[in-house]
Amino acid sequence: MNGLIVIIPFYQKEPGILNRALKSIDNQVDISSINQVVIVDDGSPVSAMNEINDLSNTLISKLHIIKQENQGVSRARNVGLAYANNNGQYVAFLDSDDIWQEHHISLMMQAFELGAQFYFANFFQPGQTIGAFERGKKLQLDEHSSLGQNLYCYEKDMIQQILVGNLIGTPTVGFKIDGFSELRFKENLRFAGEDYLFWLDIAKQQPKIIFSNKIAVHCGKGVNIFASAKWGTMHLQHRLTDELNFRKSVISSYQLNEETLAHVTSSIWQSRKQIILNGLSLLKHRQWQVITHLTRTIVSDPKILVAAFSH
Repeated sequence: MNGLIVIIPFYQKEPGILNRALKSIDNQVDISSINQVVIVDDGSPVSAMNEINDLSNTLISKLHIIKQENQGVSRARNVGLAYANNNGQYVAFLDSDDIWQEHHISLMMQAFELGAQFYFANFFQPGQTIGAFERGKKLQLDEHSSLGQNLYCYEKDMIQQILVGNLIGTPTVGFKIDGFSELRFKENLRFAGEDYLFWLDIAKQQPKIIFSNKIAVHCGKGVNIFASAKWGTMHLQHRLTDELNFRKSVISSYQLNEETLAHVTSSIWQSRKQIILNGLSLLKHRQWQVITHLTRTIVSDPKILVAAFSH
């Protein structure tokens, strides 16, 4: 079946957040290109069924809600991908607290018509009024071929881009299922890195990548597993461990140029130090559960102890 499948992993504690995201789909100028909107209710305290008020009949007819016990965002997206493989030609991601601009799907479909296999766009991070491309300063438009209508053909090393200056925002992404139907998010990474590895697995196949420098998404501040990790918490300890494991797997799984390898190696060293420092903060506040976590992490990566005593 042709058409675009939108995948929304859903876990929120406040009502109205998903509804705003859905209304941004309803406002798309090219909503006809959307075949279905798959909402994977990942054991959300707020039910997805309670978030479909005041939507057009057109959008309601496209909704497909899958309920599951809470298993994390990677599992939720993977359930959506499995469904999309049998029901669509393209996939687009939207997180439940983010808002699409009305032109987003129109530009994405133009990119697909130009042969794109993977697409991403500029976006506002939470609380920002400057685009992520401009804030990151890691993407120079004159290094890429202009296709008009704010679209560019990506011409550089995408693996290096992702690892040194990633600008791929998940809710801006679209890709053609054919060629990537077997790809899945790594479910063992529940707090960080799972999206990077997914983009890297796509980039490794050297697809035709088209991007837009036009703002496509306003990212919100709902439940955010990555950004909500605060210093001196077990949440951050888990996130730092996932970041370490993600970066170590990169070195063994992808061909990196010298600059990228040096960057990833340095990041691994910093992750090790951060794990120890955050662990010590937890111990200072008598959060004894970190002892088991630290012991397990050190056993799997003894170099963490070396990092702890380095400057």
